[in-house]
Amino acid sequence: MANKCEICGKKPQFGSTVSHAHNVTKKTRMPNLRRVKAEVEKQTKYIYVCSRCIRSGKVKKSV
Repeated sequence: MANKCEICGKKPQFGSTVSHAHNVTKKTRMPNLRRVKAEVEKQTKYIYVCSRCIRSGKVKKSV
């Protein structure tokens, strides 16, 4: 599956989880991507889009 939104370009974010004992473990936050059938340049195709772009109306879904 793709790890990047094709509309806004949102990608995975990397960081660390730090416990009270200061044990550091790596952490990855993935974007909430959905496979959507949308109109792109007058064509209908499937693209991976984050849920924020779908909610805000940046994607025109095709039926």
